[in-house]
Amino acid sequence: MDPASGNILHILTHKRLLKFLHIFVRTIPRPHFLQRTILELGIGTFRDVALIHDTSSIYSALEIFVERRVSALPVVNEAGQVVGLYSRFDVIHLAAQKVYNNLDITVGEALRRRSLSLEGVLMCYPHETLEAVIDRIVREQVHRFVLVDGEHRPCGIVSLSDILQALILTPAGLDRNSL
Repeated sequence: MDPASGNILHILTHKRLLKFLHIFVRTIPRPHFLQRTILELGIGTFRDVALIHDTSSIYSALEIFVERRVSALPVVNEAGQVVGLYSRFDVIHLAAQKVYNNLDITVGEALRRRSLSLEGVLMCYPHETLEAVIDRIVREQVHRFVLVDGEHRPCGIVSLSDILQALILTPAGLDRNSL
């Protein structure tokens, strides 16, 4: 906020904060943990990942959002492979289009009906390094990656919040002797 006028000058978001750190980290010695894998560092959610099938209804997705307190769901096909990402923003978009009275359509159909270019599903692998994941998430300007195995089946989620917590608060879940 501008101290003189009280007007808002900028809004600090997870995306902007990570982008700043991404640029700034190039000017200082890189921490060794950036070369470790997402799986080794335990960054993200690896157990009990909330997901939805592409044949499930929008109503089912809404129930999962509320019950599990998540902001996005990997969408899987009948083979269990990730085919999309359905987020709370998609629900807001439905309301804006005034088609919220048809919550029985499938998640797959809702994804096909998107009129806006919304965040798509981007995937990464647990064996990728933290540095590689940060580079991609900053470049793609997305909020999360779905962690997948070699068959594109979901095995976790890595969000901007997870990465920022690893970089700033924990750092990377390591004690000071490991850095």
